[in-house]
This record gives sequence, structure tokens and C-alpha cells, in this order.
Amino acid sequence: MRRVFFILHKYAGLTLGLLLSVIGITGSLLVFDHALDEKLAPETVTFKPSQHPASYTEILAAAQAAVPGNPEPTRLMTPRQPGSPFVVRFPKPEGAPGPIEVSVSPTDAEVLAVRGWGEYPMTWIYRLHYTLLAGDTGKKIVGFMGIALILFCISGLAIWWPRPSRNGKRWKRAFTIKRDGNRFRFYFDIHKVFGIYLLPVLLVVAFSGVTIVFPLQVEKLVGWVMPLEPRGVWGQSESTGAPPLDPDSAVAIGRKIFPQGELKRIYLPLDASDSYGLTFRQDGEPWTNHGTSFIRIDQYSGNILMVYDFNELPAGNQFLAWQFPLHNGDALGLFGRWLVLIAGLSPALLFTTGIYLWWKKRRPTKLTKRSVIALFTSS
Repeated sequence: MRRVFFILHKYAGLTLGLLLSVIGITGSLLVFDHALDEKLAPETVTFKPSQHPASYTEILAAAQAAVPGNPEPTRLMTPRQPGSPFVVRFPKPEGAPGPIEVSVSPTDAEVLAVRGWGEYPMTWIYRLHYTLLAGDTGKKIVGFMGIALILFCISGLAIWWPRPSRNGKRWKRAFTIKRDGNRFRFYFDIHKVFGIYLLPVLLVVAFSGVTIVFPLQVEKLVGWVMPLEPRGVWGQSESTGAPPLDPDSAVAIGRKIFPQGELKRIYLPLDASDSYGLTFRQDGEPWTNHGTSFIRIDQYSGNILMVYDFNELPAGNQFLAWQFPLHNGDALGLFGRWLVLIAGLSPALLFTTGIYLWWKKRRPTKLTKRSVIALFTSS
């Protein structure tokens, strides 16, 4: 059976390893995407301090005035940390890879930058990581690569698993890199040891990535083993003849529902029957830069149309809510981000060492196929 796993692992790695390496490296770059973006675009974080921060209405008005044609904004994202700007999104222009984003100072509503999502460096890398720059088709390929990575982890574990021994030396060798051997043995140990140490993280990152690409399919799978509650459908706003609420009034209503929550997003009504959507991050939520708790508010009357409280969700919903922050490491803080960054680089390391081992084995003076399999299975 190990021989079968070995052959599958080898040829699948030679075929898919380069693509997994690209996805992994770009994923590592995205672990600190906001921090890197602010370094690459310092104008987005250069603004005057103020004792009187701008209102949401002022932020949105300033952003709208800065976009040619004055389109209606669709979303407002609050500063991710002190010193970061508000980001207001507008509809995607025809032919563009993503929506227009306007960075606005939180202190005086000064427009700091107008950029197209998917065109500036970190969002271009995001597109490469998430869709391979190939739209929905590329996105599906990335999802299948996540499934392939899970299978790589399983086959790699089966090949690595040491055979029984009386003194336990095989288990010790399975976790160590032998430095006094030849170069082939050294690269073999790097491939084996890095793979086994990072295997748990790779499994988590791979599964969470599959969840992001195929949410409905994974949701059905989770629903078979854990209680899961659908988010449900909210009603439409009903016009009363009164003017719509301004964003600040809508937020004030939302804060009464989640008084301890941190506002993360304002989804603005897209038409006369749409509603305000507010996301809040509450204590205990795994993702620091987003909120799972969600409210829908009638844009005219201010009536609450829906409340989605993370702390009251069934286990299945909470499990799904953990997947994105596990994917980027945010759920485990700075340590988790660095762990995911290292794990993202590992497919490239495993691919290059695997290529070396394969190439050296093919040379007539080197190890035979049977001896290579024995090397893998003797540890």
C-alpha cells in the first residue's frame, strides 16, 4: 500500500507542485496584506490627527465626490486599526477586475486615495492567489488544489509513518534531519521532516481554503455532522414617505443590538427596497478584521429586519465562521499569522526538494526506484 501512496504522491507532486507553490507563496504574502499595502501606499495612512472624527455620512459624501460620475457607494469598511483609513467601495466599472475603493481619513474626511481593487499590488496578489487571474474558472481550480493538498498530506503521512521497531530509533529518525549523510539524504530529510511538522497547519489551511471556494458544498458536509442554522432571509425596507435614514442613524440603531460590538462594515441600501446591513465583531469572534454578527435595518423606519448573533449560533455555524480567520492565521493572533506564512512557503520547499530527489533518482548511477521507496518507508 505504501508503494501505491508513494507513486501517487510523487507523480501528483511533479504535476501539481508548481501550481500549489504559486498559491502557497501568494497566500504567504497575503497574511500581512493590509500592513504591506500601507507600506506600499503610505498616502493611505497619512492624515491629520483630530479630536473630532468625521461622521460616517461625511466619510461617504467625501468618497462619492472623489469618484468620477458620483456613483452611489455600496459599502463602508471601518479602520482595521488606529492609524488606518476608512475604505469606501463603489460598483465595479465595466471591464475592471474589481470595485473602486476610496481611502478616506477618519479625522477630517479627506480623500487619501482612489484605487481599483485588483489593480494595486496586494489586491492583484489576492486575485492571483484566489482565482489565478482566471475568474471563476481559476477560483474552482484553486479549490481543487486545496483538495489535492489534503490528499498530499494524507499520502505523505502514510509514506512517512515509521515501521515498528524495538528501540524506537525509527521514530526518532522520522523527526530529525541527518546532517552527516550525503546530499540526497539531506534533501530527503528536509522534505520528510518539514512536511510532517507542518502537516497539521497545511491540513487546516487546505480545508479552510476549500471552504472559502466551495462554501455551499462544505456547509452541507458540516450540516451532516454538526447542528447548522441557515442565516435566513430578511424582509425588504418599506417606504413610509419619510426620507431614508442616514448611515450614522442606522449605526446608532445597530449599536443598541450589539452595544459591546465593534462596527466593521456598513452595507448601504442598493435600491429603494433594500436595507442597511451592519457587521459587528463581538468578544469571542475569531476574526479581528471582520465581524460575524450581522444586523439588517429598514432604511426608512429603522426597524430591525434580522439579527445574526455569533455568540448564539449553533456549533456548525461557529465552525464555518472560524474557517477564514484560520486560513489567514488571524484566529491565533500574530503567532498564527506567522505559522500560516511559513506553511504557505512549504509547498514550494517540498516541490523543489521533491524535484531534486526525483531528478537524482533518475540518474543511472544513483539510487534505484526500489531503494528510494525503501528509504521513504524505512524511517
